[in-house]
Amino acid sequence: MQRRICDVRSYPDHLPAVAAYGLPAVVGRWPDRPVPPGEWPSFLAAVERHRVTGQLERAVADGAFPVTAQQREDMLRSRRTFVLRGMLVDAELVRITAALRAAEVPVRVLKGSAVARLDYADPRLRTYNDVDLLVRPADFPAAVRILQRDGMTRILAEPRPGFDARFDKGTTLRTAAGLEVDLHRTFVLGPWGFRVDLDELWACAETFTIGGTGLDALSPRHRFLHACYHAALGDWPLRLGSLRDVAEQLPDVESDRGWMRATARRWGVESVVAAAVADTVRLLGLPGDTPLRRWAAAHRPGRRDLRWLALHTREDKTFAAQALATVGVLSGVRARVSYVRALALPDAEYVADRHATAGSRLRYGLTQAWRGRA
Repeated sequence: MQRRICDVRSYPDHLPAVAAYGLPAVVGRWPDRPVPPGEWPSFLAAVERHRVTGQLERAVADGAFPVTAQQREDMLRSRRTFVLRGMLVDAELVRITAALRAAEVPVRVLKGSAVARLDYADPRLRTYNDVDLLVRPADFPAAVRILQRDGMTRILAEPRPGFDARFDKGTTLRTAAGLEVDLHRTFVLGPWGFRVDLDELWACAETFTIGGTGLDALSPRHRFLHACYHAALGDWPLRLGSLRDVAEQLPDVESDRGWMRATARRWGVESVVAAAVADTVRLLGLPGDTPLRRWAAAHRPGRRDLRWLALHTREDKTFAAQALATVGVLSGVRARVSYVRALALPDAEYVADRHATAGSRLRYGLTQAWRGRA
């Protein structure tokens, strides 16, 4: 069994080069003429989906990526939409964090605004369209209540009281304006999420500002670990914008690679970091001649890690398969029983409008778990 590799042919021609535009020592494969009109709409949609509109705008402005007058207009219209969305996200982020702080709920900003301002030489290259926040497990119920009192709607109910704080990755809420707020307890759903040392995450922070307001992000080292999680375990095919986050942070990490390797080993997530770094180097065309990049390319995950990675490296990944794999990493029989009971026999609100009976939900869950692990 080997780790499934995301093929560069999963992307439209020239899209990886767009995603890598501006990185040092990268030679992109550029077209010598504009994308054919019949292919342009799907190409632009892929640019938006992979969150690399800023890179495309820069490549077009520099003359590296040829476009027609109409394509330039389409690109600029798309770019304006994302820029305005980012401004709305920033305003909402400042407001939400103020509400949580007023209730004495500490918060860390994940991805988006934090990565743009702290890890990109030009923050305008980082596209984002939602709010991602990390709160301590003990504060999770209070944080949800605060946001709901503020008018936000939870997209999916909690299976049973206490499940969020003990077991889940987090939850998503939606503002009245339609913006999504992802409230995290840990980085990701499933076994890899339980590998994250949450106490270590909360031990330090780095501050950035939006409009004069100071906000707390993860430390630089932990931002890189989170970027690796998001790149290796997020979308499939891999989102190129997430790989760009890894690439932006690699130079600083490589000057401190001893800490990174030691932390990844201590957490038990070497396979996640290695996969993220290796795929970033390969798909974005980065030089592979540094110690960290050579280590990543040579790393061979064990059988358990391969099974856990396989839960994420497929188009039809399922929550049920990730949830089933989580049982084996929970500590103690009582925790496992509570976890399984919450998912197998959740509260009525959790299954409303989704399953007619408890039996139908159980059958659905087992089918999805089997499909996701096949």
